[in-house]
This record gives sequence, structure tokens and C-alpha cells, in this order.
Amino acid sequence: MNYQQGSEWHKWDLHVHTPESIENHFSGSSTEQKWETFLEDLEKLPEDIKVIGINDYLFIEGYRKILKYKSAGRLKNIDTIFPVIEFRVKKFAGHKEFKRVNFHVIFSDNLSPDIIQNQFLNALQSKYVLSSGLSGITWNASITIDSLADLGKQIKATLSTKELFNYESDLVEGFRNLNLDEDEIIKLLETNTYLQNDFLLAIGKTEWDSLPWGESSIAEKKDVINKVNFVFISSENIAAYNKAKQKLIDQKVNHNLLDCSDAHYNIGSVEKDRIGKCFTWIKADTTFEGLRQVLYEFEDRVFVGDIPSSKKKLNQNPTRYIRKIEIIKTDPSMKEVWFDTMPSITLNSKLVAIIGNKGNGKSAITDIIGLIGNSHNYEYFSFLRSTKFLKKNRLIEHQHIRHAWNGIQDIRLNQ
Repeated sequence: MNYQQGSEWHKWDLHVHTPESIENHFSGSSTEQKWETFLEDLEKLPEDIKVIGINDYLFIEGYRKILKYKSAGRLKNIDTIFPVIEFRVKKFAGHKEFKRVNFHVIFSDNLSPDIIQNQFLNALQSKYVLSSGLSGITWNASITIDSLADLGKQIKATLSTKELFNYESDLVEGFRNLNLDEDEIIKLLETNTYLQNDFLLAIGKTEWDSLPWGESSIAEKKDVINKVNFVFISSENIAAYNKAKQKLIDQKVNHNLLDCSDAHYNIGSVEKDRIGKCFTWIKADTTFEGLRQVLYEFEDRVFVGDIPSSKKKLNQNPTRYIRKIEIIKTDPSMKEVWFDTMPSITLNSKLVAIIGNKGNGKSAITDIIGLIGNSHNYEYFSFLRSTKFLKKNRLIEHQHIRHAWNGIQDIRLNQ
């Protein structure tokens, strides 16, 4: 658990590409400059963005690099970084305008890059097939940057000189002509001991929309969106997101729609798919388990817009909410134990449940909160009473509370 006080609203952007992505438009005259600018952009993100998904095509090298930078002290503003692998699957047709569905596997950050590589990516390699229309080309190889570029070179060699201007680099064209069956992905994930409890799935809304609703394809179109956990979209604005969400609801398909940046450009770009352009707020601990919890209460835990109303209210009235209390022993020679194992208690701005056996301090905490909240109902206190804590061995003289609202204040228990 990253936040002891429980679920709070933070921004999550689960679709951020890196300079390692086969297709990206990050600025920089060299790989090193691209990465430095990219990292600086991430470090300039608004403070509300606490979770990102590093999302690259086919490979996991971008995530490996991010982890190295994080361990070296970079990206201190980000709580959690998930590895996300993106594939183009068979739900497609043709080149450029005829899009294929983007299929994303969101892995838990508890999985190491080596586990993902060895147990997942390596195991999938034999399942790739060439796109239709490429008869005469034989390609059977492990998927690496070099082998993809070689495939693209072979494909472009079959084209006339007049056609080549419509195509991009060998690497990009090799990548664009690889297809994967999403059923094979899911089967491997669900049956592999190392992976089966540490992944969630998403597809791209825009590409899925391009699939036809014909009599022969309607079942397949519904199947591919209903078998995933989330749907990703990079909206121009909040109104566009709301329209896309309503459309999914009307179509009676999975509408767990998350707005993400789908960042291929730097933070200062005018392009829609840029670092930082994300409207999704999630109320959960910033962990993979927090993300999994969203599936059970999506409408309550996801907000897409400028700011959730409860967080806006908190920001506008910070002095009305207690953030933390500390129960401090001022005499170290005291033998009695009073909250020694948890002297600092963080509190949520919403519902707080205090659970514990009899005698473990539930009443003590509630009385203390009442005291520092300037309650005048002292006669109803069950712990801070002259017959209990306020009398026994004069313990009151050796304790005080420090509590944080909009700043730090000290109140001694004997006041």
C-alpha cells in the first residue's frame, strides 16, 4: 500500500510511449537527448499525476530504462510505473487508414522485466504471422529490431518505386505487418504460473470503432471489447470523452473507458497525443491492486474531467479536514505503551473506519479527534475521562498530540 490513509483521487495515465517505441515523435537529435527531454517532461507533470503506464510496442526495453532512471533518483513525482505491452492484432485490414485493433497488456509492477520477457514475449514469438497480401515472402524469426527491419525491407522490395513514397522505414513497415491473435495472448497469460494473477487487458477505442458492424462481424467486434478489462482512448477534450463513453453504453458493450495521453509527442506539442494530456482520475491506492479494485466499482472510482468534486472541495477548504494525528510520548522512561507501534495516524478526507479488538484504542482515537476538532462534548468521551486515561498514573503529563490540518499545531492531552 502506497497511501496508508486509503483511497484518494489521483490522475493515472496508463498509455505513455517512450523514445524506445517503434513509432514515436519525441524531440532530440540523439537517443540520449530524446530520453533526457522525455524524462524532464515526465518530471514536469502536474503533481496530481501519480501513476503512469509505460506502453511500448512488442518490446519492454523502454520500461527497463525507466526503471533504471527511477532507481537512480529520477521521476520522484511518480508513485507507480506499470509495464504495458501493446500489440496490433488480427482485427484489421490493410495499410494506414484501415486500422488494426491495438491490444494492451497491463502488467503488475511486481513483475520484473525479465519475467515478462522470458515468460511472455519469448513464448509468443512463434504465434506471429504475416499480414494477408504478402504471399511469396517467408519470414520466420525471433522478433528483434533487426529482424523486423529485415521483414520491412523484404516487403518494400516487392513494391514498385512509385509506391515506396507511401511507406515508412523498414522497421516501421515490418512492425505494421505483424499480426497477433488476442486469444493466444490471453491463453498464455491465464495459464502461465508467473503471469496469471498479474495482468489486466485493454484495447484502443478508436481502432475498435473502425471495425464494421456487418452481419458477419458483429459478434467478433463485441467479443474483442468485452473480453478486456478496460478501453483506452485519447480524447481531444472532456466532451469528446463523454460522447465516446455514451456511444459504448448505447452499443451495450464494455464501457470501462479510460482517457490516456497515448503520448507519442513531448509535453509542449500541439498534438493531441502528448505527455500530460490525460483527464482520468482514479480513487484507489496507487498500486496494481488499486487498479484491479476499479473493475468492481468503476463508476465510483473513476472520474474523467477537470477535478472530482470531493477533491475540489478539499482543495478549497483544507482547514476543515484532518490529514494526520501523531500521539507522541514526551517521557521516554515511561513503561506504559500508548500507540508506540503506530504513533502517526493518517486520515482520509472521506470515510474512515476504525477496526480493532476491545482495548486496542478505537475510543482513544475518536476521543482525540474530537478533542483536536475543538469538540465541547467532553462528557461523552469514553477514553479521555478523569476515571480513565486522564487519571491513571498521571500519564496525561507525558503525552501530547500533534495534528495537521492546514499546517501543524500542538495540543497537549491535558488541555
